[in-house]
Amino acid sequence: MSRRDWLWLALVPAIIYCKGLVHASDKRRLPTTAQRQTQTVTTSYDTINGRSCYRSIAGMNQFMKDLAANYPDLVTMETIGESYIKKNGNNNDGRSPGYDIYALNITAANSTRQSSEKGKLLITSGIHAREYTPTELLARFIEMLIDGYNNNNAQITSILQHTEIHAVIHVNPDGRYMAENFSSTYWRKNMNPSGCKNEDFYGVDINRNFDFLWGDESGASSNPCADEYHGTGPNSEEETQALVNYAMRVFPESQRRSDPEKQMDDALGDDIMGMYVDIHSTGEYIYYPWGHRDKTSPDDDAYQAIARKMSHYNGYDLWASGFDFVYPVSGDSSDYMYAVMGVSSMGLELGFNFYDNCDTFEKDILPSNLDVLLYAASIAGRPFSLAKGPDVLDVTVVKIDGELIVTAEISDGVMVNSLNAEPDHLTGDQDIVKVVVYLDVHPDDFQEGDLSWEMSPLDGEFDSSEEVVEVSLSMRDLSASRHVLHVQAIDFDGYLGPVKSVSIEVEKEETNSLSNYPTSAPLITALPTSTSQSPNPTISPTLTTAEPIGILTEAAPPSKPNTTLEPSSDPTTTSSSPNPSQSPSLTTPSPTLHPKTTSFPTTLSTATTTTPFTSIPSNTPTNVVSSSLSTNFPTAGQTLPINVSSQSTTTEVEDIRNKNSSSAVVSGLRLMMMTACVLTSWMLYQLS
Repeated sequence: MSRRDWLWLALVPAIIYCKGLVHASDKRRLPTTAQRQTQTVTTSYDTINGRSCYRSIAGMNQFMKDLAANYPDLVTMETIGESYIKKNGNNNDGRSPGYDIYALNITAANSTRQSSEKGKLLITSGIHAREYTPTELLARFIEMLIDGYNNNNAQITSILQHTEIHAVIHVNPDGRYMAENFSSTYWRKNMNPSGCKNEDFYGVDINRNFDFLWGDESGASSNPCADEYHGTGPNSEEETQALVNYAMRVFPESQRRSDPEKQMDDALGDDIMGMYVDIHSTGEYIYYPWGHRDKTSPDDDAYQAIARKMSHYNGYDLWASGFDFVYPVSGDSSDYMYAVMGVSSMGLELGFNFYDNCDTFEKDILPSNLDVLLYAASIAGRPFSLAKGPDVLDVTVVKIDGELIVTAEISDGVMVNSLNAEPDHLTGDQDIVKVVVYLDVHPDDFQEGDLSWEMSPLDGEFDSSEEVVEVSLSMRDLSASRHVLHVQAIDFDGYLGPVKSVSIEVEKEETNSLSNYPTSAPLITALPTSTSQSPNPTISPTLTTAEPIGILTEAAPPSKPNTTLEPSSDPTTTSSSPNPSQSPSLTTPSPTLHPKTTSFPTTLSTATTTTPFTSIPSNTPTNVVSSSLSTNFPTAGQTLPINVSSQSTTTEVEDIRNKNSSSAVVSGLRLMMMTACVLTSWMLYQLS
């Protein structure tokens, strides 16, 4: 063959790989957490006939009891009420035996935070009995949390130390018994006869029975035999009362509305705590208030931000005013939790069938929605505020020559603006102005004396809604143990985003590595930094050794800040100013679990080194740790938690302590293939 023929033959694999890189970059969706590990589990829990992936009502109740018994430091279980038949002793010709209604609280008991200091997330499923997928999704999510915590997943551990995740898997257990054992009825409601003479259609729709705009027949029915029958009065049903009373104990009393219907047009504001998620099927929608009318709520900007970011993971459309408002629903749990309880309230409609087959559930519904629920948990402390802030899309740590090179990808717009064929949202176009990494302390727990450092943009300045930032940490002064890095960013409007956590292992020999930096404290070098005071700093070729800074705190919308400071030989701590027009300064907050300041800190540099920053040499052995490697979530095949007595478990989890880990090999191969992409251009030139 001619030289030209050989060149074309060599180009084929490079062209294919380069096309794949372009396609992956264009899609702009993060891989789901459920796709990042391998795990197999077997179980003996009872399942629904013909649907082996779904636990039956009996199997699910036993599952919850096993969780509470096997994980007392993570899971508590309580009876919050009784079903209609259990309460009234009417078994309707033996159709249902009657059930207790159970709630689980999943949180780290060894956290330094008290219950009153933790965020609250309440998730419900099974309100409509014939919807098989919601209850199993919620159970798998609980398993994911327990498994992640027990395997030191940094993100899940951080969430469970700062958040209580409450779950009512079966709100309507009587109806679920009917849907499982008499599937041809497609039973939806509870088992209260309530005036309907037809035994195949009686019952009250619990999701039309809540005491907010109850009886509004534009979104409910007064016909006792109708699917949407609202009952004889607001909160008339045992199941409704159980959920309402439990929510009153979970969410802050101070946020409840005294006259919800008259206060419908009053915004809750950014500072509320607590989030409610109700899971249903079908339709592949994400919904939020208002549901009773085709009109936006006064907190619509925040609701859109949350819903859009959820859609980033599962690709669902929005059932909401201004999008696809399918039909009105009155007296439902979602509007009630927002209007009455004063918390953020979201809903999911999974899949396209009430009895979705196991293949669809395991491969599609489950993996895409586990991340949705985890995102909800990550913002439950301040959902309306955190959803408006920038997201930490990824954190990667590379070990090299005694240093930890921490790199983070930050975006204010990628997640919120990924909604199918919709224009960008107004909360997604602010510049990133600050990113801080915290060592072994969550930002919300930061106190004087804790360590945190500013990260610097690789292009030299914060001038975009998307940034890649980096900082270098000397391992010389770290203890030989597992450490956790928490990364949080703030945008130009002053909104903090959710915290991203990743763990690292520091070996004893690494703490004795040679270092050019002082040993009095763990030091961070900003990569690169600027000594310019102008609004448009330029890249400096030198490293700046930075003193640990204070906590990154949410600010009032500032003027465009100067994001770097000139190195100072005499650093001082300056008080924050309530004037947003002033340059942000370092704040050293007094010890508190909920620091509230009106400004955010900047790095005060103490010295400069003469060593220029260069990229990592291609021939230097490295140890790569990525946030995607520290996850330990259930795959589509997982059905049960680890160490439950009625099951056996085999788990394969990548060990990030292995210096020759497969992640480093993959990174090297990717670098080689990307080099091939560059060579492709040269070859095409030679062929021209």
